[in-house]
Amino acid sequence: MGSENSVDLYRTEPGSLAGRYLRSFWQPLYRAKDLPAGEAMPLRIMSEDFTLYRGQSGAPHVVAFRCAHRGTQLSAGWVEDDCIRCFYHGWKYDSSGQCVEQPGEDASFKSKIKIRSYPTEEYLGLIFAFLGDGAVPALPRYSDLDAGGIIDVLLSEEWPCNYFNRLDNLGDPVHVPFTHRESRSRIGIDVVVPDQLIAEENDVGIKLTRKLAVGKSQARYILMPNMNHLRHPLRIKGAIANELKEGSVDRFLWRVPIDNDRCLGLGVDIVHLEGEDAKKKFREFSSETEPDGPSHVELGKRVLQGKAKIKNLTGADNYELTRIEDYVAQVGQGAIADQTNFHLGRNDIVVILFRKIWERELRALSEGRPTKQWKTLARSDFNGQE
Repeated sequence: MGSENSVDLYRTEPGSLAGRYLRSFWQPLYRAKDLPAGEAMPLRIMSEDFTLYRGQSGAPHVVAFRCAHRGTQLSAGWVEDDCIRCFYHGWKYDSSGQCVEQPGEDASFKSKIKIRSYPTEEYLGLIFAFLGDGAVPALPRYSDLDAGGIIDVLLSEEWPCNYFNRLDNLGDPVHVPFTHRESRSRIGIDVVVPDQLIAEENDVGIKLTRKLAVGKSQARYILMPNMNHLRHPLRIKGAIANELKEGSVDRFLWRVPIDNDRCLGLGVDIVHLEGEDAKKKFREFSSETEPDGPSHVELGKRVLQGKAKIKNLTGADNYELTRIEDYVAQVGQGAIADQTNFHLGRNDIVVILFRKIWERELRALSEGRPTKQWKTLARSDFNGQE
């Protein structure tokens, strides 16, 4: 790491190695519930602009950012059926990007005009798209994980840092007793530094096993290329906590570059509960209004500016406080962390292995060799370890 032979993991604009690699996977772009039918949104992913819209049928679509006529922004226009009409001169495109109407032009002209469109699917409460070239792989499904579970889509978040600041944190349990000392102590959880960490590459990415002094082990996974999965007991503070204490959660987190110094975070909890009454209570609990007041990003900025202290933040609930703590640690590394100044130790074995895998895959891509074909994580991979 940091040698003159290392590849650039940070730059993901079109044509970059890391950008080409990430574009060979389906990426989540947006929370499904935030995009009503008949609405269009501008979207920036990996330093490239797109138009995201939901047709009147309810299907989401991703097409090019600009109209092929005179280049205005398509998201300012109108969604009609499953088409989008340009705000400037009314050119209309279907979901494949084909121009189907040009007011005032010869009827034969529209057949010659087509903008790019991208395969788009809605799954687990998120909108995914495949933004690469060539054959489109099937969108990974986690049917054995979400079967019977309640999908709870987490708040989306935009942070002013490179996506690798966030990826490096995915398999790092050693930061928890320190970064999350305040949030964990408020709910009575005493987190200790693991006695031993074991990192193993496998068919899905990396399996991290934490060996604890009490004789227990805990497993979590980093899933290539830019997500992770962990399992933990359902922790809810409040009146219904005792009623839902037997629940467990499979949490999926994605870190998607917006550009080289901004990152989109999206996540899904799949909550497993026994009994319809418990499931009903959780649905009622999770449908409550999302937090008011300053966002975790605003509060995190205040901490980094020295205008606030985490220990004095009393208005945030535990989930929000945890996000503030992560924001301070990861954005506090700078927009792009300077790895040449890193001094990695034995507790960084996941960071080291993850970067080695990424560099290996990018070198294979640059040399025209096949990259590794990663599999989908199965619930049975945990083997009862939580």
